[in-house]
Amino acid sequence: MELVLTEDQRLLKESAEKLVERCGGPDAHRKHRDVKHGFDKERLKTIAEAGWLSLMVPEKADGLGMGITDLALALEQAGRGLLTEPVAALAACARAVGTGRAATGAGTEQALSSLVSGENLLIPVLQDPTVADEERERVFAEHYHYGYQLTGTRRGVPFAEAAEGFLVDANTSDGMILIIVPRDTFGITVGASRTVDGTSHATIEFSEVTLMADELLIAGVKQGEALAADMHARILLGVSAEMLGVMEQAIDLAVDYMQTREQFGRPIGSFQALQHRAVNDHIQIELLRSLLYQVCRAVDAGHGSRAMVAAVKARASDAVLSVTKSVIQMHGAIGFTDEYDAGLYLRRAMTLATMYGNAAEHREGYVRHSRLDAEKVAEPRKRRKRKKPKKSIFAT
Repeated sequence: MELVLTEDQRLLKESAEKLVERCGGPDAHRKHRDVKHGFDKERLKTIAEAGWLSLMVPEKADGLGMGITDLALALEQAGRGLLTEPVAALAACARAVGTGRAATGAGTEQALSSLVSGENLLIPVLQDPTVADEERERVFAEHYHYGYQLTGTRRGVPFAEAAEGFLVDANTSDGMILIIVPRDTFGITVGASRTVDGTSHATIEFSEVTLMADELLIAGVKQGEALAADMHARILLGVSAEMLGVMEQAIDLAVDYMQTREQFGRPIGSFQALQHRAVNDHIQIELLRSLLYQVCRAVDAGHGSRAMVAAVKARASDAVLSVTKSVIQMHGAIGFTDEYDAGLYLRRAMTLATMYGNAAEHREGYVRHSRLDAEKVAEPRKRRKRKKPKKSIFAT
């Protein structure tokens, strides 16, 4: 697929390249991986000022009203520059808050404003609603006076340690809701662990967390499951775009190294075995690019498939590990050293490949969603009772 950009998309991509060149790169990554949350909150504000977090927020909510294709263009550059800020998750949350029909309270308006400005992190705590019951980690919301009481556990939530609030999909007796849960609410426990690239993920426990629905509800039972599924899909596509950028920059490093490193009196890039490996890696990158942007455009056009979103994440998770491992091998022993940049891209790839589910989980998701789509198509349509035609006055 040839990616043809509009003028706005071309300008967005160019501005993203300049931002990443100014604020990102391996040296900046080394600096920020040792801080508490593994990323720079000041850099996040710079990203917010560039409009990345409000890209998908509807214009009626003072956003830019653009799509996941546009965000993917920016996140591809973020992957190249090893930016570790949770841009995909925050942008998807901002869109959900701006879209939710129930988001009319002062609390939700303040949450959206502080989110798109980069001041406060609202981290999604989501789960694919089609996961089998025995594997599902439910958060239950019981009606309590004018709000809800949340109880349950979610594991492996990226960036939860840095969050000022969570956007949670919770199950009620009537269906699923989306609700904002402030981090400082009584009854929340966050247990964080660091990942190989310096970021973190956490287990969150909700123990009778009491909330006022009129202030913090984003979507009720009529819209909750659909909005949560849409947000989940956009996060997966955004993370996949980051992996595409990681792969691109990693192979660029390898090609540059092969042109300068000499062995037996000539550059190692002249060896056919390494040329074949580089070509295979390039094919992996182009296959992912084609699939990613086709699915992004389908989602923006309103006919996206959750099965295809799962396919994108599965391919991206497999490909990014394959390419970055290959890059390490092309560099030889120096690739394993922390001082050399290739190892940074492998570590980032390892984190992104498992974020929101690894390749095996999303292959299962592809099968599950494909089966559900096929069942919907196969369902017999309800036959409409045809009204008997009126007898003509001219009939004899």
